[in-house]
Amino acid sequence: MIGGAISEPYVPFDKNGHVDYAKLKDAIILLQEKGVDGFMVNGIGGEALVLSTDERKKVLESVLEVSKKEISVLVTSYSLDATLELIKHAKDAGAGYAVITQPLIYPLKNPVEYFKKIASRSQLPLILYNEKQLGNLLTPAQVVSILKIEGFIGYKDSTKDIGHLQEVSDEMPEKSLLLAGSDSLIYMTYALGGVGIVSLIINVFPSLIIDLAKSMKKGDYKKGLELQKKVNRVRTILKSYGFSAGYRYAAKLAGIDFGYTYDRSEDLSEQEAMDLKQKLQKEGLI
Repeated sequence: MIGGAISEPYVPFDKNGHVDYAKLKDAIILLQEKGVDGFMVNGIGGEALVLSTDERKKVLESVLEVSKKEISVLVTSYSLDATLELIKHAKDAGAGYAVITQPLIYPLKNPVEYFKKIASRSQLPLILYNEKQLGNLLTPAQVVSILKIEGFIGYKDSTKDIGHLQEVSDEMPEKSLLLAGSDSLIYMTYALGGVGIVSLIINVFPSLIIDLAKSMKKGDYKKGLELQKKVNRVRTILKSYGFSAGYRYAAKLAGIDFGYTYDRSEDLSEQEAMDLKQKLQKEGLI
């Protein structure tokens, strides 16, 4: 069953903006060796939404070729048919779960019905993913209604709203699995009965997130809180260098190469790289 410290891997790009599948496989192998519990492939944080449908399929296939961990995959698209196509591919390729966000861009009068249509035709267990950056946030009541639909087995919360998270955790079906969708709320999610984290920081400093998840699972809340505070500091540092450039550069410093950003103009300058390195050294991470 899905849970624990899960990586949302970055899609490695080469200098020309093409996916570097070999580099992706190398990174997955290394993260697996370092003890991650699973992978959520083609995530928004991993910059997969810039990919074509065929590229997204190939990214998933590449991960499945080398990983023996639990695999879920973000299959959200702009249309119902495209979403169902990606679910079918994920099932055929060997993924265990499909992760579905709220509809992109276009708000729906009744989003619950949209998810019912997906669930009725899905060939994989579904995880609901409520992502703040996409807009059209689902309310706690909508989330709970969707989790009651047959086929939905869990909720990845990326609202970064503690009130929302607590309201959902109070009302969601007992069988539903709760996953943190932000590194900033691992402690709180576990405290409310969560079972794991889908993390970006784990791609850079795996042991930091793995140790936090293990501490919370054991009920060691004192150590968990100390680690969460450190994760929050690291997250603030990495996010201050753009959407993914800081994470990718820090990962290289830590020996995990996720290549370049999709848009090379987002790469760090020499001064930014030096500043980031010094901040991470101060935290004792490199």
